[in-house]
Amino acid sequence: MQTEDLALLSGLKVLIVDDEPGALDVTKRMLSFYQANVIVCLSAAEGLKQLQAHSLDVIVSDIIMPHMDGYQFIQAVRNFSPDKGSDIPAVALSVLSEGEAQVKAIDAGFQKYLCKPIRFATLIGTVAGVAGINPGNARQ
Repeated sequence: MQTEDLALLSGLKVLIVDDEPGALDVTKRMLSFYQANVIVCLSAAEGLKQLQAHSLDVIVSDIIMPHMDGYQFIQAVRNFSPDKGSDIPAVALSVLSEGEAQVKAIDAGFQKYLCKPIRFATLIGTVAGVAGINPGNARQ
């Protein structure tokens, strides 16, 4: 994927949930570089609150988190009503290798699964893809 269009994610509202401040910051910087509007949360519980407070386009969530993991988080999101965000596309991030963890994430309600560390272009392309943005047809 070519990521030459720095406005590729312009206007896209993305919620990032990750209990690791460093990983949260890196993911935010990557998405913000392509002009996404980013809301960050250090816990799944806070992510659920932000979903109630904002109209969002994409969720990017870590899997391994204390208290409520990413699987539980996305299942809670999918139990919301459509007007509260049950159908928001979501990308799972994890240090767990693909395979069983990927199948579990998709079964739980994520559309895509990415392994950390994430390549910049892969994250941007995946977020654009789940949001329905074609790099050749960037959002206006």
